[in-house]
Amino acid sequence: MAGVSFIIILIFILVGAHYFGKGAERMKLPSLLGMMGFGLLIGPALLNILPTVTLNQAGFFKDTALVIVLFIAGLGISWQQMKTIGRPAVLLSSVPALLEGFTIAGLAMWLFDFNFVQGAILGFIIAAVSPAVLIPAMIDLVQRRYGEKKAIPQMLLVGASADDTIAITFFTMFLTIYTQQAQGLTANPWQQLLQIPLMLIVSISVPFLLAKLLHPLLKRMNHPLLLVGVTFFCAYIMRVVETTTHTPIFNSLLAVMMFGFFLRFDFEAKAILVQVQMQRLWQYGKVYLFVFVGAAIDPFLVGNFFLSGGLMLLISLTVRSLGVYLSLIGTNLTWSERFFCAIAYLPKATVQSAKAGVPLQAGVAGGEEMQALAILSVLITAPIGAIGIKYFAPKILEQAVDE
Repeated sequence: MAGVSFIIILIFILVGAHYFGKGAERMKLPSLLGMMGFGLLIGPALLNILPTVTLNQAGFFKDTALVIVLFIAGLGISWQQMKTIGRPAVLLSSVPALLEGFTIAGLAMWLFDFNFVQGAILGFIIAAVSPAVLIPAMIDLVQRRYGEKKAIPQMLLVGASADDTIAITFFTMFLTIYTQQAQGLTANPWQQLLQIPLMLIVSISVPFLLAKLLHPLLKRMNHPLLLVGVTFFCAYIMRVVETTTHTPIFNSLLAVMMFGFFLRFDFEAKAILVQVQMQRLWQYGKVYLFVFVGAAIDPFLVGNFFLSGGLMLLISLTVRSLGVYLSLIGTNLTWSERFFCAIAYLPKATVQSAKAGVPLQAGVAGGEEMQALAILSVLITAPIGAIGIKYFAPKILEQAVDE
């Protein structure tokens, strides 16, 4: 009986999110905002009609959807595009997040009377770009061939997949420093910082080796369902490894994307076949991703921080956008294309929803304010980023056409 109720709830989510997404599109808004709004409406903050068992499975649905969309992203990146986007993608994965995180750390000392470590904990919760918002939007642009000539969506995809790990590494580092200082111990931040280059090496090497191990099998495999099943299973296992072991030197989101890229490099025709099938699966996966992201938002936590938090975000997002411009120095992008990249790098949602309550649970002074400000960053930036991408992409990015 419980299983039947669970299936009914999933169908209810699918139908409700579909119509809310269509409603958003009729208002010239991205459909994901309608789906997130539906999740917020039926989630614990408002109507609270989602059963606990469903909410407990939200992490599974969000992880599965993220693996699907990142796998699609990797399968859609060619070697020629990767050579073009390599350097700016690496810079985009670190420079904007670092500038924004440390800017918020300084602003929090002024606006909320935090010390630097408290401010940095808050800063690197907020600094992460949202893969749930940015990556599906970039996949859509790739499919419609906007920015194809300069591989702009692909560059943002690769940068965003590592941006989260940089932000979370610094968040963990400063949370560890705070905890150790509270216990009277001496903190060593260098151990955390050394994990970043190691993480990049491991997260690229693992999918490369996995793709090479699968090479003899995939070479003989031609049935579409078998190709999709085997490759997606391998991609999903990498996500399971990270979420169960919590190893800091492995970023499964980056690894899944690179796994798709290496498969495309070795088996382009088969990779495109897998990509087409995965895109069909994504039509359902995105519904649960956006609904459960919306359900994790509690707007009532914002409280009295709207003005001060809004000022902090205005300044920090300006600095973040400056970081995007700095990362793109030396590229052949026009100023309007760089402006689009800055807009695309604004939205927050996934990391902020997941990490907002961690400082409070860890006993960090000011944890309630951090939770409120993290949720505020989602409420402000997710709509702005999603709407900005939808509005500016057709106006700024060149759409490729067949010769």
